[in-house]
Amino acid sequence: MSVYLMDAESFMDHAQRGRERHMSEKITINQITVSSLSLPEAAAAISSAGFRGITVWRDKVEATGIKTSKNIISDHGLEVTGFCLAGLFTQKGRDAVRGQTDDARRSIDIAAELGAKSIVTVVGGLLPESKSIDEARSVAFDALAETLEHAREARVVLALEALHPMYVPDWSVVNSLKEANDWCDRLGPGMGMVVDTYHVWWDSTAPAEIARAGKAGRLTDFHVADWLFQTSSLLLDRGIPGEGVIDLRMWQRLMKDAGFDGWTEVELFSERVWAMPAAEALAAISAGCTESLGKAGTGR
Repeated sequence: MSVYLMDAESFMDHAQRGRERHMSEKITINQITVSSLSLPEAAAAISSAGFRGITVWRDKVEATGIKTSKNIISDHGLEVTGFCLAGLFTQKGRDAVRGQTDDARRSIDIAAELGAKSIVTVVGGLLPESKSIDEARSVAFDALAETLEHAREARVVLALEALHPMYVPDWSVVNSLKEANDWCDRLGPGMGMVVDTYHVWWDSTAPAEIARAGKAGRLTDFHVADWLFQTSSLLLDRGIPGEGVIDLRMWQRLMKDAGFDGWTEVELFSERVWAMPAAEALAAISAGCTESLGKAGTGR
């Protein structure tokens, strides 16, 4: 039963039970989920909703100040569970790749200062001046390899995220977990992988690739969002866990069986969610996680 078909009393009961569960479990909120809030506001709202982790975005940290952000997060009893974003190497064209790698190094330094163990890395889509996906992959791979040297020095893992094929033109030319695994094999130590249910739930090879990544010890991040049966936007209408068609419990079990014991991160790019008051959105997420996920970190 969807959380959105419950009556108000049942919904609030779900939300309260969710808050009690999340106080001790590894469910974290990506800051983009409450994107209208500043970092201090987001930390307060996420903590009040009973979640114990936050994955932060660079622009929000820089607006608040790195040291101040770190103190605020700690004061609210939250752990920095990740950092967004590094990469997009091809987004501005071949002549701008150097600038993009420099920017990625800066993001890595901020992530390290905040204590984030990994940084979500999205390589970028097609070069604006070319329709060749092979060329874009070659340029992106070389830029990623160069960036990895700095990440190793900073002791921050580059967590490569494969995005759904619909994102090839502008966001990423790495579109399956197999491609991500292959790139990580070629690049070597210091690389990790993000498994995002929204991007890979459709891929029949994903379970085997999760096991492969687990065996290599590179599963660093697990993002959950639901895919709506009817959606207004493939980019900005991700579903709250339990609202759509993805068997999230199965995906969490795949991660556990592969040896992942990290945080389950709710990451929602959703104009619908952004339009809700933050407390209401987080209560809905809490209820959705209670319904659709097993015990966080165990898959049971």
